[in-house]
Amino acid sequence: MTGTIRAFIAIPIPDAVAGFLQRIQAQLQSPQVKVRWVPVGNIHLTLKFLGDIAASQITAIGAQMDAVAASKPFFRLEARGVGAFPGLRKARVLWVGLTGDVDRLLSLQADLETGLESIGYAKDSRGFQAHLTIGRVGRPGAVQTIGEALASLQDTASEPFQVDRLALYQSVLKPAGAQYSLLHTSYLKTTRED
Repeated sequence: MTGTIRAFIAIPIPDAVAGFLQRIQAQLQSPQVKVRWVPVGNIHLTLKFLGDIAASQITAIGAQMDAVAASKPFFRLEARGVGAFPGLRKARVLWVGLTGDVDRLLSLQADLETGLESIGYAKDSRGFQAHLTIGRVGRPGAVQTIGEALASLQDTASEPFQVDRLALYQSVLKPAGAQYSLLHTSYLKTTRED
């Protein structure tokens, strides 16, 4: 592979959680609010958006991912609660939050940022907010409608799922939406430390 590619590192979402997210999307649909729903097959937990990278960097990025993953035991999360960025009044992104071993997730993401910084990828100055993007609001619409729908789903949660890998994806933007290709997978330690 040569040239430049658009890439990111994420935690893949299991099929059972994808089904849960699809049900959330269905419950949030409203004729008053125009939302571009993320196809459930494209929903993932982004740990680091790399942007445009040289294809020749895939090996070095994969090595950093491997090193971080090998030092971290697997952990569990669950999808729970919904919200909007930057906030309900000017909602642009609809998301589902995460609970469970969030401290382990934050540690994993911070170590990944540090490892990638050592090979020239700057840390994200905005900080990491763990979430699953499920839709993008085309234009701020009926805020009250969105707010009521989000409020009704605050306590809705998926089954817990195991985080046991990191994935490096290539993202190709197409008129129908982004298309992702898996470039590298790094596995967390198979034993859990409590």
